[in-house]
Amino acid sequence: MRVTNAMMSNRMLTNISRNLGLLDRYNTQGSTGKKIQVPSDDPIIASRSLKFRTMLSETEQYVKNASDATSWIDATETVFNNMNKILEDMKGLMTQGSNDTYTTEDRKKILKEYLSLVEQFEQELNSDYMGRSLFSGFKTDEKPIIKDANGDNILNPEIYPNGVDGQYIEVQVGAGITVPINSLGPDVYNQDDYDALRGISNGFTKTFQEILEELDAITTPQDLLNWERNNDLRGQMEQTIKNVEDFQSKVSTLETDIGVRSKRVELVQTRLEDDKLNYKTVMSENEDANIAEVMMNYNTANSAYMASLNIGMQVTQITLADYLR
Repeated sequence: MRVTNAMMSNRMLTNISRNLGLLDRYNTQGSTGKKIQVPSDDPIIASRSLKFRTMLSETEQYVKNASDATSWIDATETVFNNMNKILEDMKGLMTQGSNDTYTTEDRKKILKEYLSLVEQFEQELNSDYMGRSLFSGFKTDEKPIIKDANGDNILNPEIYPNGVDGQYIEVQVGAGITVPINSLGPDVYNQDDYDALRGISNGFTKTFQEILEELDAITTPQDLLNWERNNDLRGQMEQTIKNVEDFQSKVSTLETDIGVRSKRVELVQTRLEDDKLNYKTVMSENEDANIAEVMMNYNTANSAYMASLNIGMQVTQITLADYLR
């Protein structure tokens, strides 16, 4: 086979171009820190990168969801803590009022303070998280407790009695893993609770507010004596102590339930953070260039390129004329 100068030149240019391409490739890897720049550089690495990035993106969204769930649950736990403190104060007042040494006038003062605590307790039910009511199910723009035309607290008919049945807000914190984050107003505070805290239970039919209004209307000692004969305010207060204690047990049970959910979300968050770290690690191993290896390959490619230039220069200087005498 006859080898011409043109063939040698073309072969030389091809080799130089290939060596220069390798040099450019390793130069780009060293500059960007990435193994590939476009999918065609290595389709396998590119396909793995897409998969890992998708998995990382999903995990980051789950982490955000878990964080939002934790914030909601923490806000609910705070409300339950406040409720328990208020109920303890309510119980303390009723215990004082049931003491034999207290007069009706003393109990009247206690009732006023007690009812203010009831209202404070009910306002805790209206607590919200970032403008969304905690105890209203899906109706987060509604409050469980509202004011009537007289300015008294009543149960919101939009929520009670069946407005939020089963309306648990669930947050997805993993593939196929959801956690209910809210407690429902009727589960926490129903009509029986509403009446019992106001003194209506076990045969007592007058609310403490009605009793206060009757006492305020009494003007003579004889009328007060007659009222005391017909009403057992001390006994009603004793019954209310039991009502408050029963309600405390109910609130404590709900608080325990929300605590269990909080622990579950906390464990999921820990696992998700570990997953994030793992995905970032495998992404780095898949995409990031080994700089030491790149430098070694670059030096090798550079040596080959310089050698091809030197050899090519020598070859192109030789022509047929050099052998003609």
